[in-house]
Amino acid sequence: MKSTIIEKAKKIIKNKHFDAENQALSNKTKAFDDELFKNLYHVYVNKMIENAREGKENDEELNLAKSQLQERLNKLNIDSIEPQYHCKLCNDSGLTKEGKYCNCLIDQINKILIEESGFLQLEDFKSTNLKLFPEKSLMKTLYEKMQKWCHSDFEKTLIFLAGQTGVGKTHLTRCMANELIKRHKLVFFTTSFAMHQDFVKSFACRDAIEKQELISKYIDAEILFIDDLGTELRNPNITVNYLYHVINERQTKKRPTIITTNLNLEEILSYYDERIFSRIADKTSSICLFIEGEDLRLKNTKK
Repeated sequence: MKSTIIEKAKKIIKNKHFDAENQALSNKTKAFDDELFKNLYHVYVNKMIENAREGKENDEELNLAKSQLQERLNKLNIDSIEPQYHCKLCNDSGLTKEGKYCNCLIDQINKILIEESGFLQLEDFKSTNLKLFPEKSLMKTLYEKMQKWCHSDFEKTLIFLAGQTGVGKTHLTRCMANELIKRHKLVFFTTSFAMHQDFVKSFACRDAIEKQELISKYIDAEILFIDDLGTELRNPNITVNYLYHVINERQTKKRPTIITTNLNLEEILSYYDERIFSRIADKTSSICLFIEGEDLRLKNTKK
């Protein structure tokens, strides 16, 4: 999936290159329809050849010829007959002289990663206002821990973020997603409600391929964010089995999963079952965090 995104980004950059080349060709064709420009151009080229033979890099005559050429282009309302590439470092090739990805290609990859992540908005750890939290030092430690995890090898693959509505879970996950995308990780966001709808569709589906595809996107995602676990319309015969299957498969394949919920671990055990509880509470593979405090949105409104 990530290779597809990289190819998509390369194609976008390549199209920019072709557009610049085609525009330059169109401009050149238009300019050479003008006899005065054509004569000035030949003077300019001949002077460049003469200077090259004599070992000169530049002189007043060449500068004058270049200036007259540009003046004529301006009168013809033509910006340039040379390709105007968006990226001056790689000329819209996507690669540096050393053969590495240019920053323009990296930016394009990140843009696609953001578009396909499912996050409507991303935020940055640097923009976090810790003054809003009642326990500033604890939240500072929490945010630093999660930022560090985003740059780790993910020895612990499941992050369980619990806390009541408005305590900062959404902001934290947006920061984490942003940090992961900067590492070119492919993140996938879903609400518990939307995921459960796919569980129900898969359960009722008779087509084996379609049935699998409805679930595989949750299992195969490089990094999966599940928002508001516990708010779905739980079906005892579907919810627990499918949710366990997704979480268990992801942990077996060591694919990171971030879960936000209003439920604590005791409520997870009661709402689902021991299998899901054991996967989430397993200290060898999970990090369970509980955020306490008042609704930060109300606090902002008051101020």
